[in-house]
Amino acid sequence: MKSQSLEARMTGAFDLRRFISDFYLKRLLCNPRGRALMLNLMVDGEEADEQGVFDTLLNRVDDAELCKLVRVHRDDEFRHAELLRERLAKVGVEPEPFPPALRMVDRIDRHAGGQVAAFLTGRGGVMEAYLLLQVIEERATREVPKIADAMRPADPEAISRRYAPDPETLERSLSRLRDAEARAFAEHSWEFLRFGIERDLLEPSGLERLLWRSLVALSNLAHARSA
Repeated sequence: MKSQSLEARMTGAFDLRRFISDFYLKRLLCNPRGRALMLNLMVDGEEADEQGVFDTLLNRVDDAELCKLVRVHRDDEFRHAELLRERLAKVGVEPEPFPPALRMVDRIDRHAGGQVAAFLTGRGGVMEAYLLLQVIEERATREVPKIADAMRPADPEAISRRYAPDPETLERSLSRLRDAEARAFAEHSWEFLRFGIERDLLEPSGLERLLWRSLVALSNLAHARSA
């Protein structure tokens, strides 16, 4: 029987956090500054291949059909980024600069033990690299289901399966990366919330501002005690 993922085991503990995060996101998107930040983060996520993962994959994947899938995947990322940039321009507000802590892909990679660097330096395999891409897209399609169809032509699982030494290794690696992604997502959600509140991106009333800032202060205190 497959082991239960970290996220599934922790669902109860994160119910309240998820409710607050969802409410925060709805409030954030109610004003142009918030929408600009969100779109800018999405553009950054689509363009997160500045280290050349896709080009390295194309050099190491030895099957013509799978190379075609990698190219489709890479080109889709660029196309999605351009579409998001167009939407961002229409908001009409200069997006708020955000810190490296809000780069979701980098955070996942850190929790996964530096999977990207390992792959680029030849210490990690094609299976591990594409499993990382897979868990990132799993989150995206859960959070924004409408993008699932757009991602379907570039099926990351096909390449992961092709380069897995055996099904058991594939399952263990996928489970480990899903746990790393779940930890990264939980951390990122609160970093994202803190950033928006500290920059006053919700543009709340006096009482609401006090409530949000109190929540951030409590979160910071809890984090300091657990460190």
